[in-house]
Amino acid sequence: MGGIMGGGGKKAKPAQPYAGAQFQPYSYTSSLLGSTSGAKEGQYGFNVTSNPNPSITSLGQTAIGYSEPYLQQYLSKTGQDVPMFSYGDTGEQRAADIFGQQSALLEPKFAQQRQQLSSDLFGSGRLGLQLSGETVGAGNVGMVNPDAYGLGLAQSQALSQLSAQARAQAMAEQNQGFTQAAQQYGLNREAQNQQLANYLAGFQGSLGAFGTASQLEQGLVNQGLSIEQARSQAQQASASGGAALAQAGTQATSGGGGLFGSLLQGAATAFGTAVGGPVGGAIGNQVGGMFNKGA
Repeated sequence: MGGIMGGGGKKAKPAQPYAGAQFQPYSYTSSLLGSTSGAKEGQYGFNVTSNPNPSITSLGQTAIGYSEPYLQQYLSKTGQDVPMFSYGDTGEQRAADIFGQQSALLEPKFAQQRQQLSSDLFGSGRLGLQLSGETVGAGNVGMVNPDAYGLGLAQSQALSQLSAQARAQAMAEQNQGFTQAAQQYGLNREAQNQQLANYLAGFQGSLGAFGTASQLEQGLVNQGLSIEQARSQAQQASASGGAALAQAGTQATSGGGGLFGSLLQGAATAFGTAVGGPVGGAIGNQVGGMFNKGA
């Protein structure tokens, strides 16, 4: 090396241009996840394959199989028309039924009252008593028996009140029935919505399990790629350092020992840093310094 530094030795041979770091065939195996490999494909291509753990493959396939029925049920239910709430009972029929039942219960009492009045009128000699309707407040209806008219009026008023009560009772029952129907409709809608939520959750859960399996496989592939990438980068850094040393040797023929020592020191520093980091750089500095001293 002393002859080279002094400029009187043999001329250094230039290094061949470096083609650049390239991905090389590799394989990586994980005891939990499986194995992955990469290989060249054609002139410029590179193909990565994976062989995940059979349990992971089974998990992904099972998840996909389970997710499809959930999705079909969900889409089928959401595509159906929403049933509208309706309540057609007006309460009229119920009011008529109540009035008929209650008036039928009163009829025997009414008949007894009429029979009793007829006996009383006959016994008192008032059976034939007749007054004009206007006199007793019945209007222009001709002659009427005031006692018979009074009883008939009382019974008519009782039936009128009974009709109003029957209608009020029917309306109360209608309101209660409407409330119950509305509550039942709400419960049914909540049940349908919950069913849809269950279908969607089942689909998302199954799909999530598939995504987990896919992520595990992708992690396996990425791990293998990252190792090969680190190797490729290290090779490229080493080659760059070697090329710098070769370039420095070539340039030494046109300069003195001091120039060669400086160039060689810079090349050695670059090479040492590429290979060994800061420690390698320190070694490169020492080597270059030794060359300068020798000059």
